[in-house]
Amino acid sequence: MKVRIEIDTADFASIPVPVDMGDGNGDSCPVATQDMDVNLENRQKAIDEYDYGPLDPGVDDTGQNDKFWTKIADTFKADMDSALESRCANCAAFNQTSKMLECIAKGIGSEGADDPYDSIQAGDLGYCQFLKFKCASQRVCTAWVSGGPITDEDMSTKGDLL
Repeated sequence: MKVRIEIDTADFASIPVPVDMGDGNGDSCPVATQDMDVNLENRQKAIDEYDYGPLDPGVDDTGQNDKFWTKIADTFKADMDSALESRCANCAAFNQTSKMLECIAKGIGSEGADDPYDSIQAGDLGYCQFLKFKCASQRVCTAWVSGGPITDEDMSTKGDLL
């Protein structure tokens, strides 16, 4: 049995694409990893149009996010438990390669953090390849696709996904 998944990327056309923000040696980082305003704009679009959330995943077990997760479950035509398993951490667009984490750290560093990797670790951050923003692993959006995250181990079979 073969399964074919198609994603209509027309909705993503207005989101900025990666540009060279590197140091001149050919390395590049997506603009949203380096420019907080672009990141916040793209994240807000993810919230407004793709239900990115919940705001505080730490209260999922308390029932305070039930309204959010019920909406996600309805969108996915799934039960609440299945919706709760559908996180950025296991989305096929969630990029946590070492190269992407370096880009995120470089951008956070310019935002004044003492050790940007502390922030990355605290939020278990990655980069959404679909919606073009830094996102946290315990959240979800309606653009979620199973099969992730993208890691360095994927590079040998998928090529450079930055």
